[in-house]
Amino acid sequence: MRNSTGFIFYMVNAKAQRRFLMCAIGTVIIIYMLILVGGIVRATGAGMGCPDWPTCFGQWIPPTSEAQLSADYQTVYADRGYADTTFNVRKTWTEYLNRLLGVFTGFAILVTLLFSSWYRRSDKPVFYLSLAGFILVAVQGWLGSRVVASNLHPGLITLHMLLAQVIVCLIIMACIRAYRHKIDRTAILNLPAAIYPLMWFAMIAGLVQLLLGTQVREAIDLVAKHSNYANRHLWIDNLPIIFSVHKYLSIPVVVLNLWFAYRIRGSQASTLLSTLALLLIGLIVGTAIMGMSMERLNLPMFAQPLHLWFASLILGVQFAIYLIVKQGRSNPLEAGPHPAGSSPAGRQTAGRQTA
Repeated sequence: MRNSTGFIFYMVNAKAQRRFLMCAIGTVIIIYMLILVGGIVRATGAGMGCPDWPTCFGQWIPPTSEAQLSADYQTVYADRGYADTTFNVRKTWTEYLNRLLGVFTGFAILVTLLFSSWYRRSDKPVFYLSLAGFILVAVQGWLGSRVVASNLHPGLITLHMLLAQVIVCLIIMACIRAYRHKIDRTAILNLPAAIYPLMWFAMIAGLVQLLLGTQVREAIDLVAKHSNYANRHLWIDNLPIIFSVHKYLSIPVVVLNLWFAYRIRGSQASTLLSTLALLLIGLIVGTAIMGMSMERLNLPMFAQPLHLWFASLILGVQFAIYLIVKQGRSNPLEAGPHPAGSSPAGRQTAGRQTA
């Protein structure tokens, strides 16, 4: 009957799953926006726009002009180890908005964790993945404070960026785990067997490229500082060999990603996989364009954060595709769109338990 206990239980489960997925996907989007803003902060040199943490120039809402600061503020911060702290309203508010988005991200992951609590009974990994993401966000906040305290130590900046990648991958894992009942194994079996190990290789190569890119970014910062931020057209020529390694390693990485994205698109896989494959192609092309523009246009400021952002998105899309393929291969052939606990047998069992 439509108003039976089993039907009600099924509707609650379906709503809980839909609510969690919407929140988790929204959180992934917010994290990637934070990664983009973080790249803008670094590219514009706004990382020390707020020389203290969690306040900014000792205030919860930063000033809008130097007149709002004490006359000796530069001396105060020089005593704390910051040799040159000159108030710049653009840099200060860029960094402050980055911090606000970080706080908002923390709340988004908290809500995701709360919505995942339903899975503690039906699918515990979804809950524990969400919990791990929330814990790491707290660690990320602490690490951000260390970055400021260290006056933007390059190693800590790289670690800060890598931890963001780990957090977003945890939430993506939770999403795919919660969505797994809708993944059709039949479509995935059409993919060539070689695509599975090659996806692993592509992800590892992409991560290596991301790490090399951060090293190139640090080298650019050093060259810029040594040249007193002048003669921008000469910076590329003064970069170490790691720039060439990053540049030429990108060629096989691009070819490999385009190949398996093309194979997914041509294998009549699920709509979700085909969409992710198309997105991967677009991101690969966008990353290549940004990389070439940095070399040909003397490191334009807009290209640096976009290049990092596209690379981060590529890693996330690769990971999502890998998880979907892995889960699809392990699903039974008759896997359908039922969420956890909502199959006909599950609804009957749930109905008897609730009764």
